[in-house]
Amino acid sequence: MADRKRDKLKRLTTGWAGRTMGATRMAAQLGGSVVKKAVRAARDDEDLELGIALAERMDGMKGLMMKIGQMASYLEGTLPPAAQVALQKLQQGGDPLEYEAIAEVVEEAFGKPIAEVFERFDEEALAAASIGQVHRATAHNREVAVKVQYPQIAKTMEIDLGNARRLGLLAAIGTKVDSNLFVQELRERFREECDYLQEAANTTLFRRTFADDERVVIPEVIEDRCRGNVLTTGFVEGRPFYDFKENASQEERNLAGELIFEFAFRSIFGHCAFNGDPHPGNYLFLPEGRICFLDFGCVRYFGPAFVDAWKALAKCTLEDRREDLPEVMMATGMVGSSNYDFDYHWKVMQYLYKPFKTPGFIYTHEYVAESYEVMVLKNPNQRKTAMPAEWVFVNRLQWGMNSILALLGASGDWPRIFTHWVHQPTVPTPKPQRLEISS
Repeated sequence: MADRKRDKLKRLTTGWAGRTMGATRMAAQLGGSVVKKAVRAARDDEDLELGIALAERMDGMKGLMMKIGQMASYLEGTLPPAAQVALQKLQQGGDPLEYEAIAEVVEEAFGKPIAEVFERFDEEALAAASIGQVHRATAHNREVAVKVQYPQIAKTMEIDLGNARRLGLLAAIGTKVDSNLFVQELRERFREECDYLQEAANTTLFRRTFADDERVVIPEVIEDRCRGNVLTTGFVEGRPFYDFKENASQEERNLAGELIFEFAFRSIFGHCAFNGDPHPGNYLFLPEGRICFLDFGCVRYFGPAFVDAWKALAKCTLEDRREDLPEVMMATGMVGSSNYDFDYHWKVMQYLYKPFKTPGFIYTHEYVAESYEVMVLKNPNQRKTAMPAEWVFVNRLQWGMNSILALLGASGDWPRIFTHWVHQPTVPTPKPQRLEISS
């Protein structure tokens, strides 16, 4: 790269990168502010300014803080509704980097001008997310989507995670969670999320795994147009989440909810894998009830012992075997104290499994928001609960997927779907080898 071009790229990105480097320091201030504002706004529900301010600052910082903003934009109870609406821009439409900076990343990754890599590359981004942005392009005479990683974002994530104990929004406050293991799990997942060749392998694996379900669409990876910081897949045209939510019939929303639900539990109980980023920007809705699932950067692969322990807990709850709860809970590794209150935890399980035991259950905002009261605010086991590494991202099912279903107001035959996959044989899926590229 010529010195003049390097200087120009530096000017384009230094200010943004500098702000991201300071994310940890500011997060401590933001964390307290969010909690206080949310508590006040929970009473008056009018704090739109909070959401706008957070969206602007988190978008500018990208990386971990933007990811937190994405989660806060749809997880029930984290912020007042007006603030969440303001944060929704972070799911798909954050402010992208200028095309010139993105072109430099692509050219450096492939060692040639962008016009020699792609026949056409649209300068305007389709979406700008936490660690990269997506552009529409043409390769091999077909329409493709190209995700390009922000310059220095992997380093920024490392810095943020290195100070994660200071991030009030990430801390497992009041539990017996081993903070070192907790942060290490986050680091491993986010390191992989910054490796687009690993994401390419994950995407191909999930595409092959769900090839037998015509309702599930997963884009094809275009391997020779991928690098560690550039991911190219087939382009899929579909309706984004909020367009679908506002314009689809309730029957269509119900069917979509069932498919999102089944995709998650088939992945876990049928294949020992979980795509750990269930947010609205990662779904496209297609005709005939099909859904395109996007973004397989944050995938957790489980050992069969972990999944079997989870299945045992599920069966215990579904079959109302209260007497077996202590034994199955001990097997999960989540009991962190000798005076753990199993009676209260049985109440928690009845709350969590209410959808799975109630045909036609409707996911509502009230049901999801109640999670905080049942599982945190009134939970006597809060300081007695351990958190094995495998459970860290699984908890995003509890608020992430449930919040998606509540946004859809989805009703479905959850007991049939859940029970079916709980009783399937546990077949471990080995983590796929990172895609190898021969330059």
